[in-house]
Amino acid sequence: MAEEHQVKCTRCGEKGPGLPRPPLAGEIGQLVYDNVCRSCWGEWFEQSVGVINHYGLNPAIREDRQQLYEVMREYLVLPGKA
Repeated sequence: MAEEHQVKCTRCGEKGPGLPRPPLAGEIGQLVYDNVCRSCWGEWFEQSVGVINHYGLNPAIREDRQQLYEVMREYLVLPGKA
């Protein structure tokens, strides 16, 4: 059996199980995969629905997706800019 992917999470600061694969396409997905634990990703996933509704975002639209990614970076304490 393959060893579980471990990360030092940027949000909670704990070392723990990471995601089984990048949750999003491209660099942003790899950044989440490398830096966020499963628990914090689950919390963000639940929060993201509220963010989408609050701002009236449509993730199919590039500009809206970028705005969602910016909020996600802040929430997950990810380095860099969306």
